[in-house]
Amino acid sequence: MGSFSHPRYLRLLPLVLLVLLAACSGRERSASRTVASPTPVLQGSGPVVIPFFTTEADPTQLTVLHDLIADYQKLHPNVEIDIILASPASRGRRLLTALASGADLGIFEIEPTLMTEWAEAGYLLPLDEVVAAIGEEDYVPGSLFRYDGHVYAIPYAISVYGLWVRSDLLAQAGLPLPRTYEEVLAAARALTQRETFGIALPGGQSIATVNYFSTFLWQNGGDYFTCRGEVAFDSPEALKAVERWSQLTQYAPPGFTVWGYQEQIDAFLRGRAAMAMYAGRLGVTMAEKAPELENRTALVFPPWGPEKVTLGVWSRFAIAAGTRHQQEAKAFLQWLVSDDRLLRYDMTVPGHMIPPLLSLRSRVLSYDDPYVTRHSDWLQSFHEWVPYTNHPAMNMGSVREGRFKRSDVIPPWASSVFGAAGTIDSMLQEIALGGKEPEQAWRDAVAELERITAEWKAQHPAWQPPSCEE
Repeated sequence: MGSFSHPRYLRLLPLVLLVLLAACSGRERSASRTVASPTPVLQGSGPVVIPFFTTEADPTQLTVLHDLIADYQKLHPNVEIDIILASPASRGRRLLTALASGADLGIFEIEPTLMTEWAEAGYLLPLDEVVAAIGEEDYVPGSLFRYDGHVYAIPYAISVYGLWVRSDLLAQAGLPLPRTYEEVLAAARALTQRETFGIALPGGQSIATVNYFSTFLWQNGGDYFTCRGEVAFDSPEALKAVERWSQLTQYAPPGFTVWGYQEQIDAFLRGRAAMAMYAGRLGVTMAEKAPELENRTALVFPPWGPEKVTLGVWSRFAIAAGTRHQQEAKAFLQWLVSDDRLLRYDMTVPGHMIPPLLSLRSRVLSYDDPYVTRHSDWLQSFHEWVPYTNHPAMNMGSVREGRFKRSDVIPPWASSVFGAAGTIDSMLQEIALGGKEPEQAWRDAVAELERITAEWKAQHPAWQPPSCEE
């Protein structure tokens, strides 16, 4: 692994840093297409420094990113990429402080719940020319983030969520791999013994809690809004999802009410939970830290209800509108997220980071990697489940009349509803931590959604409901 100690190459992102910044300012293809990298327009005699904020702090990912940047700097010696590590839990609001001040944040990963809000505020640089150079037709439908006719965020991967289960413990209990909610509930109950609990579920005030619960909602035929922006959470299907989530949390480990994403992996690998919903990173981490579990673990589609839909989280890069070297930043981003470079970066976590380019998809399962060889069935499952993915902050009104058909309409009020300490995670905390009855918590959440959407529409009188299929 290369060194990351150089002060201009890698820094942590504490709150103090951003306070200071604020004060200072459809077809599968068999081969990859070649994308010409634009020549940066260099100004002045000094080096062009492009900040690069990332939360991808896995050592392997950082090593590959280091190597890719070194390759780019050989081609463009006057361009310097300054990596800055950000905490996933706090990056959004901390970055907002700097963005609002016009600080030079360069390239950064952007949270789905904040994309519309930041695009509307003018904090993001349009990236249409980057997409055109790579080839818009090569992107998986729905992967690009558009606002007011322009692309403002470019994907580098999608993570698809499945249910990891300890098949050995199920066999010992005489139970099958769970394919229905009733079976997963029975398994969670039976496998909760001594220091092992049936299932790991996040219940903290975080987007992880919202995302996981959303799969319960969609699979049981409900949604938060219609694709025209009307509240749809006031349905019997939504209440059923709340009740099912609440039932299952009886078999979650103590402390789950403060959990986010990482705790799911930790609980499963340490044997504290017999089942855990997660994307491909859990399998990769298992191979590294608990290889004895590899042959005792199975991956199934999450079985919370009759409709087939699961969580898909797109990871995207954006460029701050206040970036000093805009052309150079776009040139580097285009180079990084295309061709073999993107495949190499995504394959640092096989199965977790699925490339958004159709030209790269067919090469994943044949990638020269021991983990890919051993667990091609896991990777194949994640790839097959991509068409059934949805996200609460990116796909408004995907479930209509109980059936899933993904909508690419984005809820413009997403940050208020789905952000940390938002309506949905607060509802679930009131149930799991506060002891409120699920039906009352659900009714209160419906009223809050009505209030939020009414206020937002009153503040945006020119907004028109999108044209969509009902």
